[in-house]
Amino acid sequence: MTRLLATAALCLATATAAAACPWAGGNFEFREHGIYGDFAVNAGCTELVWDRLSNAPETTALTRSKHGWAGKLAKADVELLDNGENLRVTGTGGAMRQVRAKRAD
Repeated sequence: MTRLLATAALCLATATAAAACPWAGGNFEFREHGIYGDFAVNAGCTELVWDRLSNAPETTALTRSKHGWAGKLAKADVELLDNGENLRVTGTGGAMRQVRAKRAD
């Protein structure tokens, strides 16, 4: 019985976290401050697929952070902010840009 309750609680927590993520299940694009990109977030808000015109798509796991959902790409860290509109892109050298993304779908 305890195992059943724990499983039910885990399922409920996962569904609540996905529902609280405004990025879940969307395709987005941004072109601002000399950086650009297209990305998609899965329905559970646990995975991001980043696509740039000059590179092949790259997939990263998303984890809950202090201000949103964060992932690590080969050349940058990405944080999708709680407001569902802005993201922070931090390059390997430490330069951070905050840009606004719009839903493409």
